[in-house]
Amino acid sequence: MSIFGARKIVQILMFSLLLLPVVWPLNPVWIGTYLSSNVAGIALADPLAAVEVTLAGRHFGEPLFWSVIPLLMVTFVLGRVFCSWICPLNTALELAAMLKTPKVTDTRNGWLPYLILGVFLMAAVAASLPLFTILSPIGILSRAITVGAGMEFFLVITIVTLEWLYDRKAWCRKFCPAGALYGLLGKWRQLTVGIDPARCKNCHRCRHACTMRVNIGNCTALDHLTCTNCGDCVHACTEQAVYYTWRNKKKGGTVPHESNDGVAR
Repeated sequence: MSIFGARKIVQILMFSLLLLPVVWPLNPVWIGTYLSSNVAGIALADPLAAVEVTLAGRHFGEPLFWSVIPLLMVTFVLGRVFCSWICPLNTALELAAMLKTPKVTDTRNGWLPYLILGVFLMAAVAASLPLFTILSPIGILSRAITVGAGMEFFLVITIVTLEWLYDRKAWCRKFCPAGALYGLLGKWRQLTVGIDPARCKNCHRCRHACTMRVNIGNCTALDHLTCTNCGDCVHACTEQAVYYTWRNKKKGGTVPHESNDGVAR
């Protein structure tokens, strides 16, 4: 099975989890949303939600700390895979792109999501409220699926419209503070993308396939943080020159890979 096919199956399964409490309220597998859930008896919490709640309450809760550890471990090893393989909003955006081809108006990434992340963290302290957790599109989408859509669902509609009218993955690339935090946490990830120069034909199919606009093989530090390890570049390469690799592992001699300083080596 291709990377593309495997990711789509995982996305469908993860999205379907949101429906499980609706059709089976007392199921022992999944209760909650992607911000806070119980998976087979294990409590899980979104890292940004946990940080905001801690800052807003000015209290470090040990149970909350342990509920973040599994996602942190996954991110430290595999990188920002929550965004591309699990996030229900990303899945919704990709489904929207299948219905209507998004415009591509800006191929640049920016530091704005990291600035927004800092603003929300400071706001949590100042207002004593986890503001982004309250407004999170992921939380809104999760609640809309499980208990029905409210007025706040217009935010999700706005994000999808932004996808169609402005740019592909505009929210994920240019605004999302949760994705920014996952990018920072996955800066030193062990799973990365390698390029075999002996096979590479410089066709740039990998770059065109990347919906996060990462400059594959020659990325900046910002691109490195933006990469979600989705595998679309791997799937797009007909020469099998682009592949997943563990950091510092070489294939066929010297291989450029995305190092932790964002420079291809």
